[in-house]
Amino acid sequence: MNKLVIFLCFTGIFYTSGQFANNQLDKIDILRYDFHIRINDTTDYIEGKTSISLKRKKPVKQVVLNLKNRDKSGYGMQVLSVTDNRKNPLKYKHLNDSLFVFFSKNSDNDSLQIIITYNGKPQDGLYIRHNKYGKRTFFGDNWPNRAQYWLPVIDHPSDKAVVSWVVTTPKHYDVVASGRLGQKINAGQNFIYHYQTNVPIPTKVMVFAAADFSIKYFGNLKLHRNSVPVSSWIYADSPVSGFDDYKCSITALQFYDSLIGPYVYQKLANVQSNTRFGGMENAGNIFYMENSVDGTKSVENLVAHEVAHQWFGNTVTEKNWRDIWLSEGFATYLTDLYLKHRYGKQRFIERMKMERQKIIRYNLIKRRPVVYDETDNLFRLLNPNSYEKGAWVLYMLHQRIGDEKFIRLLREFYQTYRLKNAGTEDFIALAEKISGENLKFFFDQWLYRPGVPFLKITDKIDIKNSLLRIHVRQKGKIYQLKLPVRIKWQGGQTDFVLKINKQEQDEVLRLPKNFDVNSYQLIIDPDVQVLFKTGIF
Repeated sequence: MNKLVIFLCFTGIFYTSGQFANNQLDKIDILRYDFHIRINDTTDYIEGKTSISLKRKKPVKQVVLNLKNRDKSGYGMQVLSVTDNRKNPLKYKHLNDSLFVFFSKNSDNDSLQIIITYNGKPQDGLYIRHNKYGKRTFFGDNWPNRAQYWLPVIDHPSDKAVVSWVVTTPKHYDVVASGRLGQKINAGQNFIYHYQTNVPIPTKVMVFAAADFSIKYFGNLKLHRNSVPVSSWIYADSPVSGFDDYKCSITALQFYDSLIGPYVYQKLANVQSNTRFGGMENAGNIFYMENSVDGTKSVENLVAHEVAHQWFGNTVTEKNWRDIWLSEGFATYLTDLYLKHRYGKQRFIERMKMERQKIIRYNLIKRRPVVYDETDNLFRLLNPNSYEKGAWVLYMLHQRIGDEKFIRLLREFYQTYRLKNAGTEDFIALAEKISGENLKFFFDQWLYRPGVPFLKITDKIDIKNSLLRIHVRQKGKIYQLKLPVRIKWQGGQTDFVLKINKQEQDEVLRLPKNFDVNSYQLIIDPDVQVLFKTGIF
């Protein structure tokens, strides 16, 4: 066995075992992808050419890209050639769903360009199928690491890049893609669409779509630092009233732009699709499930969530998959704040109550912390811990540090990590800096500990001494909680806070003179402010 084969065998095992990590983060930085894709109406095979501009951080001799091999059933990609920008052939090896490209001996520069020509039939990542009306469609669906099924990339959110698309397609299709449309070229029986981003984005949200669309432009939305064209793309066979199902994206854009900071993308296209998810936050062109278009405007919560991702998830992107709550938890809580802004406090409280119950139900089945390393299946990270519990962590932090500091934290976190990557530790450090508090125990108990607090609460009236005695017992690990309690009776009420920090503790409250023992109620957490489950005995 020659040295090259031995190297590839061991390196292939290394990259396979670390399939959810970016093992080249300190060695390679992808600066730009230029994707040329040709689709057709007769087969599911695509023709691709990808030009990759990269920078070497260390003097490495190769880059390892993720790209699925063609399998026995015919799915996967076949590499036809790899060259540098001068058309000089480069040595490469494509095995174990990894494309190893070896740099030329003459390539002393740190900045390099490689060009990969390939073709194949995607098994995933690019969905080629018929929509609900029987029309053929093409939709990119890369989350979490499924770009590699049809694109040669470093398929990890930690390496963001500028992207351009050149999509050659039969003329009856309309094409939407990451970035802004630069050209639409008439090429015989085809159109060639050119799209280009002006900021880097992660591979999970760089996509295109081709379908028979009807398109409605809502004009350029004036935000506080820029002007953004907003549009709806629905199937040509969908009812025209469906355009307005996505119109609420305008109010969501305005709200988040004002609350957090400037929207960075060149457009916002809301696209009816038939991909895997109910909604997918592709940068600047969000894909929604095809049944979201029905003319009833019933998907505002979904639209608000996906628009929020344009700030957190896309512009500020998690460093690693374990930090996914920085995307999903943030988008969930920002949706809660948006609905509070639009419809008032009661709607917000109802949402938080619903989310709390969802967290409790999930944690009866799966006891996992919010932040943990998933080693088998990244789709398992899409659960109420990363969404609703992540949102509840932000909600409780919001209450703890106050409105002014929390909004400042959102804005500084966004500004500091705008177009970059952030980890949970980065957010905690900034939260401590802005709040002026040591928040280690707060985040330890809510992010790194599985489950939720379980409290058993008993109360007893001491009529002789006009006292209310409350006994609290925590089951399991001790949480530090400030639990609001309301005593309500006919003709009055009083509120107080239980400071819980022991396995068992007693609290005594002196009752008011007009207290009516026969009509009183003990209401735990009346305004839904704490994440816990309880029994009252």
